[in-house]
Amino acid sequence: MLNDCELPMKYRLIRILFLFFFLPCVCETAWGQAGAVQPVRIDMPETIAEVNGERITRNSLATECLHLHGVKELQDLIHKTLIRLECERQNISVSDEEIEEEIRRRASIFNLTAEELLLTFEERRGISPEQYRQDIVWVNLALAKLAGTRLVVSEEELRIEYEKNFGPAVQARKIMLGSKAEAESVLAEVKKHPEAFASIAKNRSICPVSQPYGGILHPIRRHTYSPSVENILFALKPGDVSPILEFPIGHFSLYRCEGFLEPHDVDYASVKEQLFYSVWDNNLPQVSNDILLELKNRTQILIVFGNTALYGQYPGVAAILNKQGQNVAGSPPAGQNPSGQNVQYISIAELAEACIRKHGNAVLSDMINRLIVEQACRRENIVITDQDIDNEIREMAGKYLPPLPDGSANVELWIRRAMEESGLPLQTYRRNVVAPVLSLKRLTWRQIDVTEEDIQKSFDANYGQKVQCLAIFFSSRDQRRAMEVWQKANQNRTEEAFRDLAERYSFDPQSRLGKGVIPPIARHTGHPELEAAAFALKPGELSHIIQIGDSLVILYCVGYTDSAAITLDKVRNDLIADIFEKKQQHMISRYFDRLYEQAVWHNHLSGESHNSVIEQRANHSEPALQR
Repeated sequence: MLNDCELPMKYRLIRILFLFFFLPCVCETAWGQAGAVQPVRIDMPETIAEVNGERITRNSLATECLHLHGVKELQDLIHKTLIRLECERQNISVSDEEIEEEIRRRASIFNLTAEELLLTFEERRGISPEQYRQDIVWVNLALAKLAGTRLVVSEEELRIEYEKNFGPAVQARKIMLGSKAEAESVLAEVKKHPEAFASIAKNRSICPVSQPYGGILHPIRRHTYSPSVENILFALKPGDVSPILEFPIGHFSLYRCEGFLEPHDVDYASVKEQLFYSVWDNNLPQVSNDILLELKNRTQILIVFGNTALYGQYPGVAAILNKQGQNVAGSPPAGQNPSGQNVQYISIAELAEACIRKHGNAVLSDMINRLIVEQACRRENIVITDQDIDNEIREMAGKYLPPLPDGSANVELWIRRAMEESGLPLQTYRRNVVAPVLSLKRLTWRQIDVTEEDIQKSFDANYGQKVQCLAIFFSSRDQRRAMEVWQKANQNRTEEAFRDLAERYSFDPQSRLGKGVIPPIARHTGHPELEAAAFALKPGELSHIIQIGDSLVILYCVGYTDSAAITLDKVRNDLIADIFEKKQQHMISRYFDRLYEQAVWHNHLSGESHNSVIEQRANHSEPALQR
């Protein structure tokens, strides 16, 4: 699976757009397709949301939540049931007081109160306080009690954790290369000219994280990196370069030791309790997995959910757990969940409610967004066919992946990567990721115009001259510190002095570690204030204090790059395609914002409503959407 650093920039932008609005949205027509869970009967007819007068029922929300999250949530319910039954067998209980104390302990790790921690989980992850108590804290405490002596923390583990957090560190730079031959060539070069390591890293390294900053890495402590790399780095002396290290992913890396950081002056005894709980938290998942595996091996588990052949035999049932391991026969009486001492039933309704409780708000919000787009398509008589979806996937594969040997688009690889990224089966990805974005493209394409000015600006940004600057960043709240540092830089306008100030004062970690190094600044890249200040400088000059959003920046001009030796006519078509795509992404976002703003919707699950201006103007004659 590709991570964000390995994806082409264009694909990352499109993926963000796709997934932000539409990834969680699933329509019922996708059920029954390859890899999808089969539909189940749920009786939840009440209205749970309304969008421009169109109803979304609790039944459709439950169906959607089950489709997206049912398999995982069923496993969680099975695990929780197994844990509860085993606790009952061993007369183990977890009190409310223990739960609240554990929440306070976890909150203290982040210097938060218990209330602040619960609010953080609710706002950032959509986990309600009660969910956090019962689905996370209760489960972990119960498993810890079931683990008994298996969950122990040794003195050696405490010492290792202390070194990870407070021990000495090595400061290093890294050059990552794609072939061994190139790595050998670079190694020979840096041995002759060790001072060129940072420059070579900036110009030739393929590491997306460290390359813009001359290869500088965050300080590396023991037990935090690959052991083989750590051993080599800690054996180097400042200025030494490592041998070539080969990694399984096909990369070859060189490291240069910049120096060592002394251990933190922290007394071991004063943080021993903190270290204990850190190791305890790290060890708990593996011990928990072992316990759950043992409980599963002692229990016959029949999964009905997702198995079409069993739906008729066990109506309304998601799973059956038999503690004695005997064959399960029959089904519970309709409308009941008669779990007994040996047999436990998990119903579809129970699973649906668990899915809604944990994911309902997020899924319903996405359903509302998707319905808004569907309604716009109906108004414009836009219909997306399977052939349209095929063509869109082929086009995306052709744009962002290398072609096959015959020159055709590598559709199979695109689909495989898209499914890995989204976690969705193919038909769901087609209908609920590709189709909605294709709908928005159809709704907006007539509004996109690429001008000569756009083309010239894009040419300047990609192929024009750039300014090489050093930068020191500050929070916008720290204006006094910014002024003090600017005065120091102004008194000694040398590159070396500015680098020292950046290392000491810069608010941005990468700028601080790289002693002020930032990527070259081009024109027309979206930061006009920064660009204007940079291009007004001559080598050796200092900028004024520039405010960019929530940051303050001081620039020191090192020099200018040469413009690329290429003409506008040669790249005109590529620039037009790139500009059109970027404008399309921007237009899609703006168009959806307008659709959303003009929509009338009520979310009865969250209690939120959106009453547009249009609703307030009864019998208004203007069109529903002003383009």
